[in-house]
Amino acid sequence: MDKSKAPAGKTEPADAIAPVRPDPPRSVVIAARLMYAGAALTAIGLVISVLAVATGEKALRASHKHATLAQLHATQNFLITIAVVSGLIEIAAWLFMARANRGGLKWARIVASVLFVLSTWSFVSHLFGTVTVGNMIYSAAMWLVGLAAVFFLWQKDSSAYFS
Repeated sequence: MDKSKAPAGKTEPADAIAPVRPDPPRSVVIAARLMYAGAALTAIGLVISVLAVATGEKALRASHKHATLAQLHATQNFLITIAVVSGLIEIAAWLFMARANRGGLKWARIVASVLFVLSTWSFVSHLFGTVTVGNMIYSAAMWLVGLAAVFFLWQKDSSAYFS
């Protein structure tokens, strides 16, 4: 800082300068980009889910044969709300993990790995339920993005960056 422009009584001691964090290695940058891709895929899935619920009145009516029209609309609104809230939480998690890992926060790589394990459990549980081809493709794509991100987070150069 130029002392001629410094406010009166304010000077910076030489030892007050914070150490500069190195740029993240390529593997961490790739992992963060994959996490951004996961957020984008989640946003696409959110839109598809909302559209499917909003336009799937026949399927809803078939699964709730004795429901009134008001009950069907209330169920539809509830399902849309759940899809939006859970989708926004998932998008926020992807974005938060991307920033935290790119920033080299030591805990972030572990949290991302734990979230991937939970995602794996969810993916496997989908296999034992009613599965549509589209749902399986979407779930597999999301799982593969998570797998690739975690793979890059645990590379040798990534480990050095988080240490």
